[in-house]
Amino acid sequence: MLVQTEQLIKNWWAEGDIPVHTTSRVVYLVDGRSAMLTFCLHFLKARKYIYIANWGMTPDLQLVRGKDHRAGPDGSPEQEALVDGLRAQGLEQAAIDFWCTNDLSVQAVLGYVVSRGIEVKVLLWDCPMLPGLAHYKPKEARSQLREAGVMCILDDSAHGMVHHPTESLHQKISIVDGTHAFVGGLDPLIELSGDFDRWDSPSHPFASPFRCNKEGKIPHPWHDAHALIEGPAARDVEHNFRQRWNSVVERHAWKELLLPEHPPAPPVESKTIVQVARTIPQRTYSFEPAAGIQGIAQQYLNGLRNAHRFIYLENQYFWLHSGLGIVLPFLGSDCLAMEHLIRELGDALRRGVTLALVLPDHPNIGRPDTDASLAHLRAEAPEAVAQGRFQVFCLGSSTHQEDGEHYRPIYVHAKVAIVDDLWTTVGSANFNNRGMRDDTEMNVTTLDAELAQGLRLML
Repeated sequence: MLVQTEQLIKNWWAEGDIPVHTTSRVVYLVDGRSAMLTFCLHFLKARKYIYIANWGMTPDLQLVRGKDHRAGPDGSPEQEALVDGLRAQGLEQAAIDFWCTNDLSVQAVLGYVVSRGIEVKVLLWDCPMLPGLAHYKPKEARSQLREAGVMCILDDSAHGMVHHPTESLHQKISIVDGTHAFVGGLDPLIELSGDFDRWDSPSHPFASPFRCNKEGKIPHPWHDAHALIEGPAARDVEHNFRQRWNSVVERHAWKELLLPEHPPAPPVESKTIVQVARTIPQRTYSFEPAAGIQGIAQQYLNGLRNAHRFIYLENQYFWLHSGLGIVLPFLGSDCLAMEHLIRELGDALRRGVTLALVLPDHPNIGRPDTDASLAHLRAEAPEAVAQGRFQVFCLGSSTHQEDGEHYRPIYVHAKVAIVDDLWTTVGSANFNNRGMRDDTEMNVTTLDAELAQGLRLML
């Protein structure tokens, strides 16, 4: 068994940055309702500290909605069942009372946690306020969080001429007490347009009253995935947060805000092999090596190379060439990591592997880049195409109205890969140059057949 474990660790993982763990657990969370409900429960159970780093945040976004928030009038069987469930999840009575009598927005929940003496620190990307790049207002978000007593700073590490023109600080991570961490694709965000509310349920209804925005319109359905990590691997997520936070703090000479290192999380019994991996671009943070960190690309390369039966991918993008929605070579070189990954997919198809991709029909940018990459891959493996082993899907929701059937695309934002119902990765990294090289990203990858199959069936 030891030899087998060592062989698995050797063949599947990234080297040189974050260790592989056999005493950590991972639970996968599909779509915003499940993920944000779990965020809220763990935030309210915090006893020491909460650290959050996001690409963007809408502080008044409701983390919990509908009957998950209030199941019925006080004393009704439905409401009593909800209260019993919250108690079974480990919430103390004061937190249950807060749940039942207050809105559960990000700002309200974090403000309540701060009022109990819990340290809360939030790191948000200071995104450029330019058309096409501004998806939220970072300074407004910081102000709202500070009003609630949260220490929030804006990460401007991607500013400057030495960076990729659209480099973003794209991680979506949270750490609670150093023992639990969240990694995935979900920001607690509603975009400035009022569309693309990240909270959605797995059925992705055509229209849901729980997703109605301030203008009375219902945003497009949104599909995503996240993961909850328990044990020593959670400390790796915290280590990454502390490195990023302290790099920003030191550059601005805010020494009083430096974060100390906390004791490691205790091991937990597990049959899952776990590794957290990240992408850190060159010249962004003080802690990175000169060449940057491309651990997620390493993991993908090994995972695809080891595929024998099937590869299942969900992603927002699928770009062979570097781009900003269009290919502009003078703004950056093509990404060697993506060339290798697309080549590995072609090799897998030629050796008999089945490949299925789930992509958004209308990505916010880069649909021509995705189409060109798919055409390239089809040309590389014509036999797989002829045999039906290369399939690409988009998701949609529909409703029947008096004038006929109406359809809406479901925005696929999940960044998921599953190989042979054994290896899985979930995180923030898009399948393009930005996810593998040019943006700050984090994924969690597992080797566990039961966990992998469970995730595939949920998806």
